[in-house]
Amino acid sequence: MHIGLVSDYTAVDFTCGPALVTVAMKRHMEQRGHDVTIVGPHNAKAPNGSLLMDASDLKAYPGVRVAWPWPLKKTLAKPDFDVIHSHANSLVMHYAPMMRAMHGIPCLSTNTIHLPAFAQNLLPDSLYGLRPFLDRWVGLAPGMERSFAKVYNGCDGLIVQCDGLADYWRNRGLDCPLHVIPRPIDVLIFDRPLSGDPIRADFERGSRMIMVCRHAREKDVDKAIDIFARYILPKRPDASLTLIGDGPEHDNLIKQARELGVLHRIDFVGERPQRDLPDYYANADLFLYPSISETFGQVVNEALWCGLPVVGIDDGLGVAYQVEHEESGLLSEHGPDMYEQMGYNALRLLNNPVERRIMGEVAAASSRARTHPNVVYSSYEAAYASAQENFRRNPPKPRDIRKANDMMWLVKNHLTPWLWKHAGLTAIGNIRKTSYQPDSNVRFDAVPEAAPAPAPRVAATAAPSPDRHPSNGRSASRDWPRRPASDNRIGA
Repeated sequence: MHIGLVSDYTAVDFTCGPALVTVAMKRHMEQRGHDVTIVGPHNAKAPNGSLLMDASDLKAYPGVRVAWPWPLKKTLAKPDFDVIHSHANSLVMHYAPMMRAMHGIPCLSTNTIHLPAFAQNLLPDSLYGLRPFLDRWVGLAPGMERSFAKVYNGCDGLIVQCDGLADYWRNRGLDCPLHVIPRPIDVLIFDRPLSGDPIRADFERGSRMIMVCRHAREKDVDKAIDIFARYILPKRPDASLTLIGDGPEHDNLIKQARELGVLHRIDFVGERPQRDLPDYYANADLFLYPSISETFGQVVNEALWCGLPVVGIDDGLGVAYQVEHEESGLLSEHGPDMYEQMGYNALRLLNNPVERRIMGEVAAASSRARTHPNVVYSSYEAAYASAQENFRRNPPKPRDIRKANDMMWLVKNHLTPWLWKHAGLTAIGNIRKTSYQPDSNVRFDAVPEAAPAPAPRVAATAAPSPDRHPSNGRSASRDWPRRPASDNRIGA
């Protein structure tokens, strides 16, 4: 089939899960015999044949471009797609239900961001520190989520990346078919032969912790540094923390480590191409990840795939979906002492190499059963077939924008919210602009020159049932995480 893949990232300008997934998905689906056309904001590095819209930079997120429905004639033209998969979470998501109603093309969407966390990340530091303003600002997220649900309901299905988001979106008005499909691992990168040990030579084996992510507020890298400084290093002076990534908060994080007196045991590596990451995972001892805003958490899956146990928080979302407590890692219960508990959990694994090894073996096996590309892309194909069947059962009212009523429908329901919300997003992003710029010389999506031998096909039945929450019975609240405000920060 011919798949229209709508994305906020038509090229990979920095290490970003949705961007890397877009590139890998195009490559894998074409290997499976499909045609894939990427649809989204204009980028000079986008693949040939992409359907590109005029775009502007989002200053709060360097490397992110905001798409506008221009040129309008090109945006509204009928594309030659059999199905549209909207993997976008900006307002370019309107493209899919527009094409469904106007041109009769089945479509479905994927939710990839947690809106309360994203909303906080847009604020400048001066406003982020004001608790009353922050609470009021985050309080706008439910309204945005309901508007997202309305767009999703204009499609033939919604893909969520973990069980915790199924009821989450049902509670916000979703009534279209729903599919739980995790993100796949790119085996070209993560099953390649290792190249060596890139971790600092003075960081002793047996006490190496790493965290890989964009250095932005919602990733809670500052919590990892606080946990390391307060609960781990005082009891394990040989412990080390390698932080891989860059972003708007990078300089603030270095300042924090210096002020806490732990900069000598933390290595700020910066951004690295994805193909370099297996060497880091393979030579570390555990993966520390305090983020509670993950709709999936690609780096968590990468660590598990490489046999690295994860210490995190039972977020009821992407981390808890992947990490089986006491099996492939250790999860702290969400609450006022969750960061302290994370520190104790990290010490427990650092002090027990046999337990670490066993958990690592379980981690690799469970990740490969759940997120091998043969499993995930087969699930995508089944979701596309479901979308086409839903379209046949529930065809849309035909729309002809040459008619006044249908043009008003288009303007009111799609073009107007697309335009004003992106205008607001751009304006707020300009307030919190940052000096950070991704390294334009790095090919973040470059695969190794020597590809590994094809992996054996994994039966789809090996993946866990979407009804099973693999956290060994631990609680998974559907309506939180709500982002911790200032009184939940360590030391507040």
